[in-house]
Amino acid sequence: MSATPVDDPVDELVASLTPETWEQANRELTAKVFTEFWFEELLVPVSESGLDLRAEHPDGTTDAFRIDLPPSSRFTFLATRRHLGHWRVDPSSLRFETDGAPAPLPDVPDLVALAGPHIGMSPDTLGGAIGELSNTLLADARQLATGRPVAELVDLDPLLLEGEMRAHPWIVANKGRIGFGAGDLARYAPEAQQPVPLRWLAVAPDRAEVRTTSDLTHAEVVRDQVGDDHFALLRTRAADAGLDPDTCTYLPVHPWQWEHRIVPLHAADLARRQLVDLGPGPGRYLPQQSIRTLADADDPDRRYLKLPISILNTSVYRGLPRARALAAPALTEWFAGIADNDPFLVETGLELLGEVASVSVAHRAFEAVDGVAYQHTEMLGAIWRDSVGPRLRPGERAITLAALVHRDPSGRSFAAELIARSGLPVDEWVARLHEVTLPPLVHVLYRYGATFSPHGQNCLLVLRDHVPVRLVVKDFVDDANISGEDLPELASLPAEARAALDGGLDGLILVQWIQGGLLVCVHRYVSEILDADLGYPEARFWARAAEALHRYQDRFEDELADRFLLFDLEAPAFVKLCLNRVRVLERGYADDAERPMAAAVGFLDNPLAYVDDPVGEPVA
Repeated sequence: MSATPVDDPVDELVASLTPETWEQANRELTAKVFTEFWFEELLVPVSESGLDLRAEHPDGTTDAFRIDLPPSSRFTFLATRRHLGHWRVDPSSLRFETDGAPAPLPDVPDLVALAGPHIGMSPDTLGGAIGELSNTLLADARQLATGRPVAELVDLDPLLLEGEMRAHPWIVANKGRIGFGAGDLARYAPEAQQPVPLRWLAVAPDRAEVRTTSDLTHAEVVRDQVGDDHFALLRTRAADAGLDPDTCTYLPVHPWQWEHRIVPLHAADLARRQLVDLGPGPGRYLPQQSIRTLADADDPDRRYLKLPISILNTSVYRGLPRARALAAPALTEWFAGIADNDPFLVETGLELLGEVASVSVAHRAFEAVDGVAYQHTEMLGAIWRDSVGPRLRPGERAITLAALVHRDPSGRSFAAELIARSGLPVDEWVARLHEVTLPPLVHVLYRYGATFSPHGQNCLLVLRDHVPVRLVVKDFVDDANISGEDLPELASLPAEARAALDGGLDGLILVQWIQGGLLVCVHRYVSEILDADLGYPEARFWARAAEALHRYQDRFEDELADRFLLFDLEAPAFVKLCLNRVRVLERGYADDAERPMAAAVGFLDNPLAYVDDPVGEPVA
């Protein structure tokens, strides 16, 4: 596996900026802003032909639109109607006028500065958004300059593939990374694909809370991570500093967090030897899409490390919430018991990558402040997550589900290339995709009243001969949730885990994890890519999904019919969650005690709603 440091990564970052890549990155991000802001009803254009946007229009309808912004700016573009009701803006069609005369297309930060007051953004929110979008545009330009063609990506090592992804397809400032400087972007961002050297700390017993699954100890987890020789070295250094090597806690720390949060804010603990710096550890760790999850580049079968990095990216500060971190091993054991003992889940081959150990260290002063901003309570800790490698069967490889929505710098689709390599007709490949993703997820929901957020970063798609065969859910503890109903299957859930999940949610809210995470955040994009690139109708894509759901329901109707009503995935419409709106209008950059939740505006027609003949005639 290649993960070689460069002499000066900032120089490499700057060298990637060219007029051509900047123009392409800016056009693509501008089109994304208009597409997703329109979807979330933040900016609604006017049809040049007089098309009534309140009426229904067939998939594939294309029209010319304009957006006028005061005092005298006009954007025009072509957009195409997609199946879930949004309109995809064509980047190449974007034109800009000011004072009635053609002008160069503004950069995205300038666009948002112009449109922000029209939308209702406050000046402080606009200032933050300009910074986030500037960082995003910089990262996009770099990826266009360095990204590999999909012909290479299809067979690329899965850990390196993570660094090729263009980040969240829905959130426009998807690489905002507030807190990172240019050097940090060049060293620690996933697309940099630079190995990250971790530091290790020893923590006095009364300063750390530790949890593991019942079959492991903290010492075993650390020894597995660093090897026998380095574990002995950690113990010796801890003893030399005055700590008992048998009772202290060993904790890896991301170098950015060490420099920007731990040294300045935990200086008292360092001075009093409650925290002891044990120096750099072994291994070269590659950041995955979430930045804070790191994989061992030299031994991918070793556990992933999830470490807090107190930067603001996409929707939240990337710390580790203490309650969920400490509940993770117990919740892992509960979910693992489900996956290992449920005949249907065993049949589907669903894998849940367990978060088997965790550490959390509180900052006493911040913890003493009632209602303190959440970022200050999530600064120091770690989660050890199982690697997918040992779970794979001969001939299988696991890729990020996000790859299905990826396009390379030339615009070629990863999904289209994958299907071509498989040799299957598109219709059959799509049917297998839905059989792999939907039934295991809905079974966990229906049978156990639990669910995850199965978006692109949280799932791996297991392939054999480029064909989907199984689903892997990772990071499920952070995004897992349960029903608030008194279901007998939830009786065995440990109290600490139940408390961390806030007691559960109403059934109609719980189904939004699948609707928003999989249907809108992944399949909304996959379906239009297959339509645009392969001529595979979006309606057909969603019909295949509905067929997979109905086939599952037919099989379990006698046992779970009441759950089909409690967790209604077939209602004619469901709430349209809005991710950009939270930052743009509702939360801004407020430093609050609770993490933000998605906003909700309007409804989407449910593509899984029952129809008499969901599939119809075969498609090649």
